[in-house]
Amino acid sequence: MNESSKLFRGKHRNPAVAIVRLLSVGLLMVRFSDSATSIRQRPFGTPMHKVEFTQKGYIQFLRWELPVPEFTEFTFCLWMKSNDLTHSHPIFSYSKKERERLVRSWIGPHGGSVHLEIGGEQVLAAASDILENRWYHFCLSWESQAGQYGLWVDGRLLARGHSVETIGHAIPSGGDMVLGQEYTDFDKGLDDGIEGSVVGFNLLLASAFDASDHLEAAYDAIPAFFDWRSDAAIPQRADHHHGTISNEPRGRGQLVVVDHAASATELAEWEEQPAGLRLIKLSYVRCEIGRGSPFIAGGSMLISWTRTPVRVFGGAVLKNVEGACGHF
Repeated sequence: MNESSKLFRGKHRNPAVAIVRLLSVGLLMVRFSDSATSIRQRPFGTPMHKVEFTQKGYIQFLRWELPVPEFTEFTFCLWMKSNDLTHSHPIFSYSKKERERLVRSWIGPHGGSVHLEIGGEQVLAAASDILENRWYHFCLSWESQAGQYGLWVDGRLLARGHSVETIGHAIPSGGDMVLGQEYTDFDKGLDDGIEGSVVGFNLLLASAFDASDHLEAAYDAIPAFFDWRSDAAIPQRADHHHGTISNEPRGRGQLVVVDHAASATELAEWEEQPAGLRLIKLSYVRCEIGRGSPFIAGGSMLISWTRTPVRVFGGAVLKNVEGACGHF
């Protein structure tokens, strides 16, 4: 049985499958079967985009088209708004052959908890109070050297600790990375799934922790809250070639705002921070940079919201968004 028939059996499904490529030069291309539609805009005027999901009568999710290497650390972030929190919302699923669960993270029913599971081991189950019809920014990070993990919600470090069971664990290569559904659940009940919108999912193969530090010291270096009205935590590099925001990588890949030039010391301190922590900060306080996908840490960014090819299943809808972070 082919992939499409498995996805749509058991309920009436919309068989539309789109391949979406969002390129950093400002070209948006969506292919439906043999036809293609492209929208070209100015590189610095291209709006951000969101994906709207529903699981009512459909199975809708994103699956990224890329080779996945073995990895021992990661950080991912996304903005999400749910219209109906009755069922669990899978915000990340990495599995192999649609059977072996390697990494999965989800928001529990009614928004009452956030979970992370790695290699079948529960790493995190944090109580939360997620509400319907409002935007939240979620980030999760983990590394295997000390089994450290952290959860940030709206810039606040909501949970942290270490998982002894995952110390030294390597996550296998060659799996499928999915957002919106648990990719191993197609033969089970399919009520679980994101019912709402997502903006700016990015995943780095780097953690938010300094692996050379002990657990307590590493957390001391991580602010518990980032004020999204303040730019104090984000150093800014002068750039005389473009407008207010530069969409080209500079130095080691940081995007910067040009209104106020940072000192060499400030820039050096910023670039010395763990790559995952830089993603958490930038994607929360400056979500518009890179149209939802800042350039960070070069090749360690495995999934970019705007630059990594992704397949859109079940007719999920792609829309432009305007407005400030958290008010899309």
